[in-house]
Amino acid sequence: MSKIKKNLWRHVLQLGVIAVIAGFILKVFFGGAPADVEAYCPFGGLQSLVTYLNSNTLACSMSIVQIMMGVTLAIGVILFSKLFCGYLCPLGTVTEWMAVLRKKMKININITTGSVVDKILRAIKYILLFWIFYMTISSSELFCKNFDPYYAIATGFKGELTAWMALISIACLFLGNLFINMFWCKYICPLGALSNVFKFTLTFLGLLILSLILGYFGLPMQWYWLLGASCVIGYIFEIVYHESKVFPLLRITRDDEKCNHCGLCSKKCPQQIDVANLKVVKDIDCTLCGECMGACNKNALQINRKPAFRWLPAILVVVLFFVGLWMGTHWELPTIDERWGDPAKLEHLESFERDGMRTVKCFGSSKAFAARMKNVPGVYGVTTYVNRFAVVVYYDPSETSKEKVENAMFTPVKRKLNTPPAGVEQLKIITLGVEKLFDQMDVTFLGNIIREKEGFYGIQTEYDCPVRVKLFMDINKPIDKKELRSIVETREFEMPVHGGGVKKIECDYELVNISNQVDTIGRQAFLEMMFPATKSRFQIALKKYGEDAATAVYEMPYPGLDKPLVQRQVPYLGSFLSTQDGVMEFATALNGDIPVIRITYVKEVLDDEKIWEILQTPKWKIHYTNGTTKEIDATLTFKTPGKTVE
Repeated sequence: MSKIKKNLWRHVLQLGVIAVIAGFILKVFFGGAPADVEAYCPFGGLQSLVTYLNSNTLACSMSIVQIMMGVTLAIGVILFSKLFCGYLCPLGTVTEWMAVLRKKMKININITTGSVVDKILRAIKYILLFWIFYMTISSSELFCKNFDPYYAIATGFKGELTAWMALISIACLFLGNLFINMFWCKYICPLGALSNVFKFTLTFLGLLILSLILGYFGLPMQWYWLLGASCVIGYIFEIVYHESKVFPLLRITRDDEKCNHCGLCSKKCPQQIDVANLKVVKDIDCTLCGECMGACNKNALQINRKPAFRWLPAILVVVLFFVGLWMGTHWELPTIDERWGDPAKLEHLESFERDGMRTVKCFGSSKAFAARMKNVPGVYGVTTYVNRFAVVVYYDPSETSKEKVENAMFTPVKRKLNTPPAGVEQLKIITLGVEKLFDQMDVTFLGNIIREKEGFYGIQTEYDCPVRVKLFMDINKPIDKKELRSIVETREFEMPVHGGGVKKIECDYELVNISNQVDTIGRQAFLEMMFPATKSRFQIALKKYGEDAATAVYEMPYPGLDKPLVQRQVPYLGSFLSTQDGVMEFATALNGDIPVIRITYVKEVLDDEKIWEILQTPKWKIHYTNGTTKEIDATLTFKTPGKTVE
């Protein structure tokens, strides 16, 4: 307890971070959605910044806040030391706790600093650093999420991770630290390697300047060569010198006159630095954690020989955090920023911004949006900001107009919300004008709000200003304008998420008008209109067996086939069936009220029993549009066999 009191604020910061993460884990454990555990991740921010500088793209889940956290971390390391490692990093805290457990269990495996084993192991974190940045820059996706133990644990293994990689990392974190002191921080942590590169500031800047000079003379240094050189030089400097030279500016200093040479400072140092025999601690592993100062009974240890600096590292940690947060809320970077077409036209483009584009939520969906807009006449560029769901579209006013571009951007949606009772013969259709309902995801949200209300069966949207929304209602339900306004202008609701739990959704839709015109539609016509029917003919089978082959249709009921989550799996089923010999065609349709899957097959090759056996296959071979194939786990399960109907 006395040790904690002497270094109180460091332990407050460490425990505070662990408490927040524990809250994330408990939330997931009790059925809540995984929290945004990357919200202030500096390592992910630095990866995203380098990706943006290299390819003008921003990794999906990263925002300017994370980038600014990464920038402040780099500044903090260069000027002050590895403060994040010593005060905030949850993995660093766990590593220190495991060292305490290790001592209590009397596990005594030591690797001497500077030994051959120590030097070899220190290469691992630089290899990981290069691998992570290479994969992230190449894909514009944060590769470290695949195996980051913090990300895996904090999301309850529900994040975008690779399970076996994450399990290996967790084993390294807990088992490695249990047997070898500070195993994770010294040998595995890629952020530790990057921080060490920043400590060799002048060398790192020299590499950057060299790359710029080479580029100026027409010999550009590819980013991976610069990255590789930084990792190799950082590793060599670490094992040869094991200390930084000019930077950082803050260091632990020892007053030889006050020191009684008790050795407590060396004993308490988490990194096992021999502080007692150093006048100035320049060791590459020093995080300026202050444990040595807290252990000293003679006040012989100070920062830059100034007693007033005792609490400076803890203060700097808080200041840097809030500086990064402030910068992140006042600046922004686009996820993608692309132009195409005749360069001469790009100087005369006009632009407009459309917010609320919830489907443009990551790098992949941003690229898909850009690809779609390339097919719109008169459009020559897009910029996306996924963290606020906004897009900027650049167009030539001599070729098109803002209204035409918005119309091309708009995706009409029709969705069944509830099935009308069997006794209902007709439905009533009313038309609303709704603002801020431009994106198809918003239609999903509004549909989830409406479906909980009695007497509503479907929703359909059409482009207009404001967006035209058709509601399909019970023929006998009165049109209550007050009720409709309260439904449309619901500001928050809870939506079930895949895998369990709910997610709070905030909405800002505005009901502008309600048309006086009321239309009707028959029940069966409504069901058929709302059902997302599909049909695919397989050319390989057609060429093999010919159009005149004797065929039959296998029909299988599949309740819930029209649900969005199931619909997203239908293309995979179609792709899988296209690889099966004898399958000529695949379709989904309605048979009365019941959604069905229809498989047209060659009679001499297949029958009901063989088709059912195919549908029970646990692995599906899938063909992708880029020509590649992949084997995946079956994404749909079938419990009730069908039968041949013709």
